[in-house]
Amino acid sequence: MKAVFGFWALSNQRVALAILGGFILAGQVHAKPMNKNLNLMSVNNEADMRRAICMDAGATSKLLIAKMTVVKNVKSVKCKSGEALIRYREDASDPGHVLVNIDPPNGNSKGLDCDGKADIGLHYIGLNCLESSLESTSHSK
Repeated sequence: MKAVFGFWALSNQRVALAILGGFILAGQVHAKPMNKNLNLMSVNNEADMRRAICMDAGATSKLLIAKMTVVKNVKSVKCKSGEALIRYREDASDPGHVLVNIDPPNGNSKGLDCDGKADIGLHYIGLNCLESSLESTSHSK
């Protein structure tokens, strides 16, 4: 019986060490971006929003991480090519969530069209932006 108990204790020790070793190895893994051309911008105020949305050239897509208060309180930003509208509204089809859309200035085919959805109460929202000329279908504003 002592031999069985001793084997069981030793077996559990090995399992614990294997798990600990797995955590240590997992901690050493580094994430690598899949695409080196990712254009990621943070938006913490109205000036950041203007800079992110009004950039007309270069980026055909962009990911914005924006403070929810900025997208909620700033209704539009004025760019050289016109005014980009920011729409913030609760999602009627999914209670407890908000939808945020940023429409590029009218007639600006290089302007970014951004869309995002988040839980109400979050402090940040991720907005996926795509050059308006690359959208598969147009939608009303």
